[in-house]
Amino acid sequence: MAMKHGIHLERVSASTVAAIDERLMSNAAALILDDFIVAVDVGMRPYAARLLRATLEEEYQRPVRFACLTHYHADHAFGLQPFKDVALFGSFEIAETLVGGPDWSPDAIARWRRDDPDGGDWLNEVEFIVPALLFRERLDITNRARVAEFHHSGGHTRCSVYGYLRDERVIFAGDLLFSEMFPFAGDVSTDPERWMATLRSWLTMDVDHVIPGHGAVVGIEEVEKQLKFLETLKQNTIEAIENGRDHDEIVLPATYPQPDEGWVVERTTRRWHSYYGERCSRSRTDVNEGQHQEHPNAVLP
Repeated sequence: MAMKHGIHLERVSASTVAAIDERLMSNAAALILDDFIVAVDVGMRPYAARLLRATLEEEYQRPVRFACLTHYHADHAFGLQPFKDVALFGSFEIAETLVGGPDWSPDAIARWRRDDPDGGDWLNEVEFIVPALLFRERLDITNRARVAEFHHSGGHTRCSVYGYLRDERVIFAGDLLFSEMFPFAGDVSTDPERWMATLRSWLTMDVDHVIPGHGAVVGIEEVEKQLKFLETLKQNTIEAIENGRDHDEIVLPATYPQPDEGWVVERTTRRWHSYYGERCSRSRTDVNEGQHQEHPNAVLP
């Protein structure tokens, strides 16, 4: 379903669509409300984002009034230029993470251009845009009697948010879910505990469909599967730390095949080793301090 040469739109529920098109470089989605459209992410390449907006507005004959940026990564944020005249929103943390994010440095842009198989001319249209509407915990977009919820969760990044259309049981996951694939969990701000807590909360909600940041639209069973992956990765990371092994010696869960991009695994295991290494160190310090308080004359190891 799409205009000729437009972005393919996959109907998910009565009022929601997923835009899964390789030109976007990541998934986008939209809520088709009575009087306007809410876009959820817009992809990486501005020309594809422009096609996305045109496809949505032509297909549904109403304007895009809002666009949610689920987090700051380039494959979700570089395409904002064609949407800069709508109400852009995201978590309060996204302003800081965009400004300090590594994807926008001159060196990073040069690297994107050098590595792009099409020559990188599309980067000339990339414009640095910070959403004007920021929220801390929850933001509701309403139209007539309809309510679309957006929640700041953190996890994948400290600024990550997800959307939920309760009456149609649809979650807009952003990169809190990588459908049927090894998830990238190696951002410098990735918080595994918050990520797993978010997925557990979804399991308590009425959900029929989950639109992921990457991969096909899935049901709640894929949330359970990815949660199990993350829980196993946590166990294996702690085991490696306790046995004095480095991040590259963490046993990876066999749930998903390892990606061709080696940096995905390397950065993920490095972040998890650092995160749980700090927690294990604090835990040992707390135990030692507690023992010292209980036995002030004891000699600590």
